Amino acid sequence: MSLSQKGYKTINHNDVQYRWIMKNRGGVNVASIYTNAALGGRELLAELPRVVSLSMVGDAVDFAHDNDWNPNRAGEPLRCKHTRKGFVLAE
Repeated sequence: MSLSQKGYKTINHNDVQYRWIMKNRGGVNVASIYTNAALGGRELLAELPRVVSLSMVGDAVDFAHDNDWNPNRAGEPLRCKHTRKGFVLAE
């Protein structure tokens, strides 16, 4: 079963296509990011500020890859948070 395409935006980052959507969970903006090709892959949940630029999504993907996120394998979502100094792992 594939994910719904409704509301998702696509971004090409380092020659890989990702789908992402912004959600508001409890007053916090969270970008839900997946690779476009993988079914059942690992999700990246990135807490972002109220105003989001497209480069923040790419920066979140880079941070996740640096912290052993493999979007093509199943597993618990990786959670990160945007701060003034960049991204950090969320707890």
